[in-house]
Amino acid sequence: MTIDEYFSEDLADIIEVEGGQDEFFSYIFQKLKQKGYVKESFFTALKEREKEYPTGLKTHFMGVAIPHTDPQHIKKPFIFITKLKKPIRFGQMGSVDEQVEVHYSFVLGFDKGEQQLVLLQNLMAMFSDEEIMNRLSEDVSEKEMYAIVKQYYIDKG
Repeated sequence: MTIDEYFSEDLADIIEVEGGQDEFFSYIFQKLKQKGYVKESFFTALKEREKEYPTGLKTHFMGVAIPHTDPQHIKKPFIFITKLKKPIRFGQMGSVDEQVEVHYSFVLGFDKGEQQLVLLQNLMAMFSDEEIMNRLSEDVSEKEMYAIVKQYYIDKG
């Protein structure tokens, strides 16, 4: 399976969350479960992993997060791209007490652990690509957001 096969147009959302991270994770879980991507255990596992290993990143352009959990909670691999109308606070990756205002989240689902490293490296490269991040920060539709990210992966593949 190639990286661009993780993307699906129906897993690109622009959402507004009032209740912070818990409400966000609940929304993500419901959508992924309904579409057959995750097991029932995904929601709790995602929240627990985020508490222990925060995934917020402050890039030069905007705050992003890459929440994920272990392969045993995944039915089929995916990357769920979400743009948040109002930022949500995430813990800064590698920190205990720093927070990041997150505007974009890339929720990752792997069914094999070795896929994770390649995908994370590609995401980090994309987060430092000024042109891509500027395009994502514009007023884009879900379809445009999906196309920008997928095209980045195809071009870099």
